Amino acid sequence: MADKQTPAAREVIALIGVLEPFEEGARRVLPRLSGLNVSGSRVQRTTEAIGDDVAARRAAGETFGPATVWGWNSDASGRSIAYVSLDATGVLQQGPHAEKAEGRMPWVAAVFNPQPTHETKRSRRVWEARYISGLMSLEEIGRQLRQECLAVGVGGADVVIGLTDGGNGLEDCLIGTLGGIAKEIEFILDFYHASEHLLEFAKVFLPQEEPRRRQVEQWCCTLKHQGGQALYEELQSLDLSAASPAGIEGHRSLLGYLGRNLHRMDYPRYIARGWQIGSGVIESACKGVVCQRMKSRGMRWRARGTTALCQLRALYKSQPELWTLYWQRTTCA
Repeated sequence: MADKQTPAAREVIALIGVLEPFEEGARRVLPRLSGLNVSGSRVQRTTEAIGDDVAARRAAGETFGPATVWGWNSDASGRSIAYVSLDATGVLQQGPHAEKAEGRMPWVAAVFNPQPTHETKRSRRVWEARYISGLMSLEEIGRQLRQECLAVGVGGADVVIGLTDGGNGLEDCLIGTLGGIAKEIEFILDFYHASEHLLEFAKVFLPQEEPRRRQVEQWCCTLKHQGGQALYEELQSLDLSAASPAGIEGHRSLLGYLGRNLHRMDYPRYIARGWQIGSGVIESACKGVVCQRMKSRGMRWRARGTTALCQLRALYKSQPELWTLYWQRTTCA
């Protein structure tokens, strides 16, 4: 059946599979939009087959857009800035006989070109972005991200910023991704990730809600306006004589976290230069690429289907021309 479908029909079916649950898309959406009548299983097989093709091509080093240098936006000092980011999100899995299996964490990576945050005029916040996603090793997602960085001319930016949370291996992965490409690399720890660690410690150190809220606000203010070193020294000097064992352990853990990340917590300098300090783009990508389609109630996925859908949705959510160019290339192949 698949080889009897026209390229246009395959694209429409895949698009429905990318956007809607397979059965619902086949039953309620596809006939109304296109007049096509196929089963939910056909939508699934077609969508996953195309997603497999996207994943295989990316694994082979292919990118789907032209090698075009983006017009990188400038920071407050006039230097052009590119951004890369990387995160993971959980997806429930099923075994070979549709039984429940342990969830897995597909990666989501992005290279993007946001509107400068230091601009004061009101304008629409639009940026260029390319995404990659799937179940693969950290090394492999970094390699595929590197191909996208090369395609959009990250090396033409004066500074490339790696913006992530504190997950193990993320910074090293981006160093490998950008090595030999970037003129200068700056790493920034997602400010909100740091603030969540402050809140977690405050929960075991300050039992009363209102004092806890005020204290976390004060710590965040110190972090944003004086930087990680100032906050680290303030927390080091805390009086723990009345702290519970959980509070003492929380304090030790927090200082360890801050100490490992001080080199990327110079928030006053980042803000002064108009750089982004929050990983909202990659968190939004995790939701838009993966969660909105793959984490509805009752959904479980096989490993192959997970990567197929992730890579296909990553293509769909990237610059709109990438989806078009993929289908033009596939039709002409």
